[in-house]
Amino acid sequence: MNSDIVHSPRNSHSLIMRHHLKAAIILLTLARVPSAFGGESLDSLVQNAINVSLAHLERSVIEVRDTTMYPTYGTKDLKWQLRNAGDWTSGFYPGCLWYAFEMSRDRRFERWAREWTASLESEKADTGTHDLGFKFMCSYGNGLRFGKGPAYAGYTPVLLAAARTLSDRYNPVVGALGSNWDSKPSGRSFPVIIDIMMNLDLLFWASEHGGGPLMEERAIHHAETTCRDFVRTDGGTYHIVRYDPATGRVINRGTIQGAGDETAWSRGQAWGIYGMVVAYRHTHREKFLETAMRLADYFVAHLPPDRVSPWDFQSDITLKDVSATCITASALFELTHYVTSDSLRAHYRSEAEEMLRSLCRAPFFTGGRNTACLLDHSVQHLPAKSNVDVPSIFADYYFLEAILRYRDQAGGEKVRGLSGGHTH
Repeated sequence: MNSDIVHSPRNSHSLIMRHHLKAAIILLTLARVPSAFGGESLDSLVQNAINVSLAHLERSVIEVRDTTMYPTYGTKDLKWQLRNAGDWTSGFYPGCLWYAFEMSRDRRFERWAREWTASLESEKADTGTHDLGFKFMCSYGNGLRFGKGPAYAGYTPVLLAAARTLSDRYNPVVGALGSNWDSKPSGRSFPVIIDIMMNLDLLFWASEHGGGPLMEERAIHHAETTCRDFVRTDGGTYHIVRYDPATGRVINRGTIQGAGDETAWSRGQAWGIYGMVVAYRHTHREKFLETAMRLADYFVAHLPPDRVSPWDFQSDITLKDVSATCITASALFELTHYVTSDSLRAHYRSEAEEMLRSLCRAPFFTGGRNTACLLDHSVQHLPAKSNVDVPSIFADYYFLEAILRYRDQAGGEKVRGLSGGHTH
């Protein structure tokens, strides 16, 4: 057990107080320094991004055409590469269409979202992936939030079936759900990656909608194991922890998609932030909120002036990964609803808004370019030279979610996900 991660109530209180002091210092600094971006208001940037994104998504339907195929990553000339429903990214495209429907109330987007969502149903029994939360909460979960009437009656059974499949990946000795891949396995180790935090929302949702308490228990234990074993003393995170499946002993820790075993891969950090926020949303356990804040503080402290993250925080390679920034911005907008300090709330909101400001501009936003993609400059897996510095569908998804959360907060509405937890 990592004693640096487990806090007594007294230590937890001290941690929160340190956060308050840090936030106050940051806000004083920000008050003295004009925004690096100036000019156009964030409201106008966001409205332009919405208008352009809707046009690009309408174009994407023509480009993709086949409702059994899904955008994954873009090419250098900003064309979508397509894969079938078996790919881990397949839920994000219907999720983008659902968000487009929410933004526009254009029934064509609802129809398109339903068509690409329907083609995912067979994936509910896929035992070969840990990413069923991504696939089904972005698609069927969003459909339940927006859809009305008998046409949506079948969505809940599909989500519950997918949750049962995901739940079966749980190892009670380790206290976590296992990953379906590991590029550097250690014997017969049981690999767990930080990305799985994002899939817990499906288990929490299912437990709240007839799936039984065991799913929530497993999700909580997985999140607790992640708090204990993945978080370094400085708030950075490991990407993977390998366990002995028979004893639960940690064999080793490392990073697969980042620069090295002891570096902080930015998208892994983002998955951790977002996943802990979701865990807190469903459980209200202080440990998850504290961990979300620690991880968020690390992410923010290591951002460059434009507030868009590099692909790895310790690498000399200066490639950006906009997907990590989109995920974190969206998570921070939700996090502001849970922190009790006014200064911390303002701090996290300000950071999320500055991230969104950059994402809504060139060179990251693709407005004015001949493409159906929304954002450029993501990195899937640099060590494997796979999809480097190109669009990614998950960047687009969390970009749209961040926009919607910003718009909701500006209008005084509750952040999406707070009632019923239908989205992550």
